[in-house]
Amino acid sequence: MTVKLRSGQRPGDLRGIELARRLADDGVVAALAIHPRHASQRHKGAPDYALARRLVDELPVPVLISGGLDTAARAQAAFESTGAAGVLMARGSLGNPWVFEELLGVRDCEPSADEILDELDWVIERAIEHLGAERATRYLRKFYPWYVDRLGREYTDTLGGGKALQASLQTAPGLEDVRGLFRGAAVPA
Repeated sequence: MTVKLRSGQRPGDLRGIELARRLADDGVVAALAIHPRHASQRHKGAPDYALARRLVDELPVPVLISGGLDTAARAQAAFESTGAAGVLMARGSLGNPWVFEELLGVRDCEPSADEILDELDWVIERAIEHLGAERATRYLRKFYPWYVDRLGREYTDTLGGGKALQASLQTAPGLEDVRGLFRGAAVPA
């Protein structure tokens, strides 16, 4: 079993670290993943990679690192500074599957707008398969900001600007409308 945990609930709370030590020492886990920010930080603030490094050095099981890893460079730096057995790209990979190619050294450039839009089309099709079109239309609204950000200002300015595009995407009645907004076939309201 592998367990992922945070350092604790609030600043100075290290109960998550204590639990990690206990689980590893008791042989309950094969590996541990640590997100070295306390829970009240949510996904904000700097992760305490020095704390993660101490766990890597003292635990008898592999330690994986998570938290604050939203680019290949940050993931590589956290990996190197902590000595972790690996990294977990959670939120940092959302809307950016190309980060894995960067980490593996097979990509050294940003994806093109066409690549981003093709990826979004693939995500939309998978959501329809799993949820049906109506549910997918609502569910995917949380995905659009990742793709708008990835497309960048140069692209979104041609569609009326990022904020206008986001607003139109959040109220689009269907997924074909969403595709049209992203591809510029419809004018944001």
